[in-house]
Amino acid sequence: MKVYRAVTLALMIVLGVGLVAAMTAYGVATFNRTSLLSLLAVVAAALVAGVAFSWRRYFPHRR
Repeated sequence: MKVYRAVTLALMIVLGVGLVAAMTAYGVATFNRTSLLSLLAVVAAALVAGVAFSWRRYFPHRR
């Protein structure tokens, strides 16, 4: 039963990554300057939010 679950999970991961890659390739092919700048803004905001969220966890204040 564990092997079946592992194979199913691996298959779902491969299909998910393939779908994301296909959608990204289509999106990049249809990008214009405005959509690229919007994407960069969203990625930058996500990066800042992720660092701000985990900063205390990985860099605790030392006295």
